[in-house]
Amino acid sequence: MSIRAALHLRRLFSTDAALTPPKLRNLPYRLRHAAVPAARAAVSEYLHSTRCLPSSHADSIVAHSPRSLLSFLAALPAVPGSLPTAELPSLLRRHLSFHPLNELPFFLESIGAPAAAPPRSDLMFLADHPTLLDAVAALAHFGFPWSRLGLLFPAVLLDVPPDLISARLTALEARLHRLPRAAIIAACLTFPSLLERDLSDCDPLVKDLGATFRGLGPDLGASNDIDAFSGVCRRMRMFYDAGAEIGSIGGLAGSSWRVFLELREKRIAERLWFFKDLGMPGKELGRFLLSNAKLFDHDFSDVVISVPEYLLRVGLVEDEVNAAIEKHPYVVGKNQLENLPRVLRAMKLEHRFLEKISVGGENLRYLSPYFALEVDSYDAEVERAFLDGMAKVKADKKAQHVDSKLEFLKSIGYGENEIATKVIPVLHSTKDFLQERFDYLLERGVEYTMLCRILTVFPKVLNQGKDMLNEKLNYLTEELGYSIEYLDCFPAFLCFDLENRVKPRYTMLRWLREHGLLRKQLAPATVLANSEKRFITTLHLVHPAVPKLWLESFSSRMHMECYLKNIYHQHSDNK
Repeated sequence: MSIRAALHLRRLFSTDAALTPPKLRNLPYRLRHAAVPAARAAVSEYLHSTRCLPSSHADSIVAHSPRSLLSFLAALPAVPGSLPTAELPSLLRRHLSFHPLNELPFFLESIGAPAAAPPRSDLMFLADHPTLLDAVAALAHFGFPWSRLGLLFPAVLLDVPPDLISARLTALEARLHRLPRAAIIAACLTFPSLLERDLSDCDPLVKDLGATFRGLGPDLGASNDIDAFSGVCRRMRMFYDAGAEIGSIGGLAGSSWRVFLELREKRIAERLWFFKDLGMPGKELGRFLLSNAKLFDHDFSDVVISVPEYLLRVGLVEDEVNAAIEKHPYVVGKNQLENLPRVLRAMKLEHRFLEKISVGGENLRYLSPYFALEVDSYDAEVERAFLDGMAKVKADKKAQHVDSKLEFLKSIGYGENEIATKVIPVLHSTKDFLQERFDYLLERGVEYTMLCRILTVFPKVLNQGKDMLNEKLNYLTEELGYSIEYLDCFPAFLCFDLENRVKPRYTMLRWLREHGLLRKQLAPATVLANSEKRFITTLHLVHPAVPKLWLESFSSRMHMECYLKNIYHQHSDNK
C-alpha cells in the first residue's frame, strides 16, 4: 500500500475515534458501570467458543475495541431497571446466542484500522476473509503489537498470503542481521512495502535501514524498543516523502544522529518544507539538510526579518530586488523567517536565494537569528502605516479573526504593511479555510505571484468555498475555453455570481451566435464587468429586439433554466 493510502486510512480512523462514544440510555444507570467489563467477557467468550477464534485473538480483539463494545451495548433492547447486576452477563450471552455479532468493527478497531471502511460491507465474520486471521497470527507470532496491525491493513493483511508474510519476515531478519526484532517490526509498520514484495539482495530501502540503525550507535541497536526504532523510521520516511532518494540517508545518519533520535518530527517537517518551498530538488534535500544538521537548531518562527533590507544584506542584486518590490509591494515590511520561502516566491526570487544558501558553509548564517539581529533595520514609514492601519481594523466592532488573518497573509508572503491592513477587513473566514482555498487555487494551476496580486485587488476571492471556486474555474476553462492564465488579465471573473450573472449572460450570447446575430467573440471583461444597463446597450447594438428577449427569457436563473431545458428537449427530439 502506498504511503498516501496509509495516511488516508489513518486519517479516517482518527476521525472515527474522535466521535463521541454512544450513550447507554437503554441501560439502567446502576448497571452501566458493570456493563463494559461484562460485555468484554461475553464478547470474548463468544468469539472463542462460538466463532472458534483462538483465545489470545479473542482477548486481544476485545481488549482493544472499547468503542465497538459501547456500540454493542447501546444496540441492546432496553434492559429492565429491576434486572440484578449478577444477571447481566447471562443476559449478554443470551443476546449473542440469537444475534450474531458483526465482528469486523471490533477487529478493525482493535488493530487500529478504520472501522468506517471495511473491505466488504456484506461480510461480517472474520471467517469470511479466509487468510486474514492466519496473516494476523503470523505477524503476532513474530512480535508485532496487535494494536498497530492496522498500519498493514488492507494491503498486507488481505493481499499477502500468510506463508509469504512469514517468509519475507525471515528474509528481512537475515538481511538486517544483528538487529533486534523490534527494528524489523518498526521498519515493516512504517514501510509496509517490505512485506508486499519480494526483496532483492541489494534492496536500497533495506540497505538504508540497516545503515541508519547501525549508524545511530550501539545503544539503539541493542535496544528492543519498537517505539525507538519506529521514531527513526518515521523520520526517514519524512525525508523520502519530501523527495530524498532511498539509499541516501544511511551514510549520513551517524553524523546527524540528533535528527533521528532527539529532534521533534514537527521541526524536521518545517525544515523540509522550508527548503522545498525555496525550490530545492527533492533528491538534494535530504543530503543537504543532514550534511548541515545545525539548520534544525533554530526556531524560524521566532526570527523576525524585514523586506527588502534582509534580502539586500544577504547579497541579492539590488536592482533585481528593487524591481521585484516595485512589482509586488505587498511583500514589504516585517515577517517571520519561516515565511521567507513564500515571500521569495511572491517576488519570484526564490531561486536567487537558494543559490546563495546551497553553497553551505558560511552562507548558512543567513538563516540564523544572529544574522537577522545584525540586519535590525526596517522602513519606519512602512511600519507606521501598518500600525495605523491595524489600529483602524481592530477598532471596527465587526472585525473578527484579525490576528489570524494577518498570520495567514504573512504565511503566503505579505509583509506588515498598509496593503495587508486593507486586505484583512475584506476577508471573511478563518486562517485554516483561507489557506485551504489559497492552496486549492494553486493546485488548479493559478500561478503563485498572480494569486498574490489577485488577493491584493480582489481579496473576497478567498471568501468562496472550494466547490464554488471549482465551478467557476471549470466554467472558465471548459465552457468558455480560456486558460487559467486569463485570470491575470481579468481576476474579477472569480468574484461574479456564476448562476445569476455569468451563466445567464453567456447563455444569451450563445443563443445570439446560434442564430447568426453575433459573429465576434466578446471577452469576459466586456461581458461581465459591464453593468446591467451597459450590457443591455451592448445587446441593443447587436439587434434592437435583443434587449427585450434578454429581459424576458435570459436575465434570471429561472429563465435560463427553462431555455436550457428547451434546448435539451429539442436535442433529444432530433435524435
